[in-house]
Amino acid sequence: MRRDIQFLRGIAVLFVVLYHSNIGILSQGYLGVDIFFVLSGFLITSLILKQLDKEEFSFSAFYLRRAKRLLPALYSTLFFTSLLSLAILTHQQWLDYLQQLIGALTFSANMVLPTQTGYFESTSEGKPLLHIWSLSLEEQYYFLLPITLFLIPKKLRLFGLFVLFIVSLYWCLTWVYNGGGTAPILWRLADASMSEWAFYLLFTRAWELLAGSLCAWFVLNKPSIRPHAIVKCACLLIIFIICTVNVNNEHPSLESFIIVIATSLILLGDKEWLPDLNVFKYIEKIGDWSYSIYLVHWPLFAFAYLSYVGHVPFTAKVLLIFISIFLGYAQFVFVETPFRLGRFKNNFTTWRMTSITTAFLLTIPLLAGVVSSSTIDEYAHIKRNNYGLSQSCNGSFEPDGTLKEKCISGKPTMAIWGDSYAMHLVPGLAVNNKNFVQLTKSMCGPISGVAPIKGNYDSIWAKECLYFNEQALNYILNNNDITHVVLSSTLITYLDFENGQYQTTDGTITADLTFFLKSFIATLRTLQSHGKTTVIISPPPKSGFDIGECLERKYGGALLLRDSCKIDFNEYASHQKLVNEVLQSIESQSTVIWLKDYLCSEKSCRVDDQSTFLYRDSGHLSVGGSILLLKNIDIKTY
Repeated sequence: MRRDIQFLRGIAVLFVVLYHSNIGILSQGYLGVDIFFVLSGFLITSLILKQLDKEEFSFSAFYLRRAKRLLPALYSTLFFTSLLSLAILTHQQWLDYLQQLIGALTFSANMVLPTQTGYFESTSEGKPLLHIWSLSLEEQYYFLLPITLFLIPKKLRLFGLFVLFIVSLYWCLTWVYNGGGTAPILWRLADASMSEWAFYLLFTRAWELLAGSLCAWFVLNKPSIRPHAIVKCACLLIIFIICTVNVNNEHPSLESFIIVIATSLILLGDKEWLPDLNVFKYIEKIGDWSYSIYLVHWPLFAFAYLSYVGHVPFTAKVLLIFISIFLGYAQFVFVETPFRLGRFKNNFTTWRMTSITTAFLLTIPLLAGVVSSSTIDEYAHIKRNNYGLSQSCNGSFEPDGTLKEKCISGKPTMAIWGDSYAMHLVPGLAVNNKNFVQLTKSMCGPISGVAPIKGNYDSIWAKECLYFNEQALNYILNNNDITHVVLSSTLITYLDFENGQYQTTDGTITADLTFFLKSFIATLRTLQSHGKTTVIISPPPKSGFDIGECLERKYGGALLLRDSCKIDFNEYASHQKLVNEVLQSIESQSTVIWLKDYLCSEKSCRVDDQSTFLYRDSGHLSVGGSILLLKNIDIKTY
């Protein structure tokens, strides 16, 4: 094996491991996967083209060699990950894991994972098999590439590969920069945007593997193309820089293209350009173990993330880096090598043996899924979504503009207006306030004339939010029986003043605190000028971890490594500093009920009460928690 290829494998897996460790270095380390894609395309195409030219290529032998190379280490990782999952995952996480396991065993993980989460979302950190998406994508490429090269006449192979490269790249960029549009047909599988699907799918990522395939063709057919060693060193430096410095917020796009070009130039021409330094040799050795390191590292980080409920200590993160490398080495020595060169080398050499092994492993998640689905999850009810009066009140108006029947309680004299942080107040407030309407829409705070644009909540959604708030405000103003209005929101979505944007009635503007406060105060004054008493209820204290999951682990028996599920008051004050400052500045305009007064002491904030979960997730009150905290509040006394 070429030294430079092993070196590239070594730095690629180190980049990925360091990025996933979340220790604060290599902010773009996930680009190591892009390096792997180019290398995989290069190596597999070189093998196929050589055999095709010699007329020795066999589809059956090729696919069995791939199975022999990839399956032993994969199955070993899946076996031990499944064992650990039994002790570490909650009931719902176990059900999600079984879907991931089926995706891993059938090499369809890149189709399964978008149905569960996005790669860069915080919830993805708790998916033990998240990383298998790239292996599934490569296997899909390995399946289709031999057929493609076999069918294309030899003289047209370069042209064919180049056309496929351009088509895939164009498809990728079109979907990445689509602005959150819905993917054709795929919307039936998951509520994921085009840009999210572009990250996972073969036809939007194939251009990276095809770049390696093109390099393989040139190395075999145009060996005179030989970039100078200085050019290759420069490319290596560029790879380090791009993996360290953020170039583009979209992925895959510009930074991926730079990585792919740099890696491709390194693959062309001279093989012996690397300096003969010991540090390079160590990285080459890690390159030998890279496949197993890649397989084992992510489940370890995912289990740590889950067990610490998000806040993994720095020392634990560093320790897991070294454990990942050690276990990767061990799996290379005791699993990969024996199956490739040692006493088990005759395994996975026939379709019968390969099929039987895979089928047997597939029965495990299928049987486990049947057993688990029949098991009652006592915490699912406790942690159920708190929509208030009804799930249909997530957008309280009918298409014709009338208020939905299910969002009305009694003869309304009070309105509860806001986003999901208004929804979760409803069960508690309803105890002592029987007559009200619920005017709520997720992510859409009760501020007239301004809506946040953030992530999947694009300008189209923001315009819907503006219209919803216009409907809500008009409903309140035109209903003389409504005397009190409760407003509540997370607010944090409005307060991203570095990258955030607002949709206003006049168009899109950059997020700005002064504009936001003016809009909020104007909304309050409009209500008050029509004789409405406004009462703002703050979000509950939170500090960034999933309190509901922590409580489920505490009472349910899944591994919990946090000392306590309580919220440290100083952490809360820091985490919610901007939100609290906004509410403090609003207090002169309206009554503000602070939930911290119901939950917090000087040192900490309670999150449960005699086994009653007060929270269902990182910030929302559970139904039981809402009732326990708010049942004695009578809004009409304010």
